[in-house]
Formats: sequence, C-alpha cells, structure tokens
Amino acid sequence: AVYRTQETLALGKKLIDETVQSFNDVKVTDRSLIWNTDLIETLELRNLLGNAATTIHAAEARKESRGAHAREDFKERDDVNWMKHTLAHFDTEKGTTT
Repeated sequence: AVYRTQETLALGKKLIDETVQSFNDVKVTDRSLIWNTDLIETLELRNLLGNAATTIHAAEARKESRGAHAREDFKERDDVNWMKHTLAHFDTEKGTTT
C-alpha cells in the first residue's frame, strides 16, 4: 500500500528533482546503429524520469484523497475544490516540472 503525506510527497519531489538533474551526467557510449540497447535504455530512462517527476509534483499539489491517490493528511475527497484534472508539464531541456 502507498501512504502519502505532505512530508513524504515534498521529500519525493526533492529527490526526483535531484535525480532528474543528475540525468545530465548520463552518456551513451555505444555508437552502433543496430540493436543499440544503450541508447534505447537511455531514452527509456529519460521518459520514465519525466513521468515520475510530473506524477509526484501533481500528487503533491492535490490536497485531497481520491481513489488510488489516498493521503493520510487529507482523508476525504474534496469534490468542491478538486473535481478537475491535473495538468503538468515536464521541460526536458531544463529538467523542471510545472
């Protein structure tokens, strides 16, 4: 089970943002054009980091519990303020989430 609180989500945001910034140190050394798993895995990692960053930033911003997004510090749904979608943008060049 996943137990979310403001503190754990804030820590998660900090850690994922640090991890995203460290992606700049990743280099592809295999230069082959056929079956280049080094390149494929690097592209997959870049994609997964962006998805992880937007997911945790959006989860931290939502101050309610809803379905699988259950928070210990907000036990109830808040349909008045949160009956809406969450939109997030990940800037691949800067490694930032807004």
